[in-house]
Amino acid sequence: MEFQIKALPLEEVESKIVDGLLDHKSRLGYDIPKTDTTYISLAALNADSEIVGGVTAKISYGELHVSLLSVDKDLQVSGVGTALMNEIAAYGKAHNCHHISLTTFSYQAPEFYKKCGYSELGRIQNFPLKGVEKYFFVKYL
Repeated sequence: MEFQIKALPLEEVESKIVDGLLDHKSRLGYDIPKTDTTYISLAALNADSEIVGGVTAKISYGELHVSLLSVDKDLQVSGVGTALMNEIAAYGKAHNCHHISLTTFSYQAPEFYKKCGYSELGRIQNFPLKGVEKYFFVKYL
């Protein structure tokens, strides 16, 4: 078989991959319904309607995965991050998600996520750089 590898738009490739994975699971006897991915972005705004923090996530197959979270350095430890994480959890519950997953690095906020009720699933040492750890977290809704 002759083939080539080529970069194509995500929306064109992803749907084909999802269809193939669902077909594979179906042939094995698993009944996993096809769902469309939902992308979410929430922002924390100050009194001047300026963005001072935000969180992005996606929902797929009942999982809400937090992609990014950031709070302005002057407002960290003020409750903005916690409020954003509480709001994303409420969004997940309202949309029938069974858990939230996320990753973070040792130089970011592993302790913050523990305080928000997330459980550490594991970590990779020396990733992406020597002396850094990548953490994997989950919170069941």
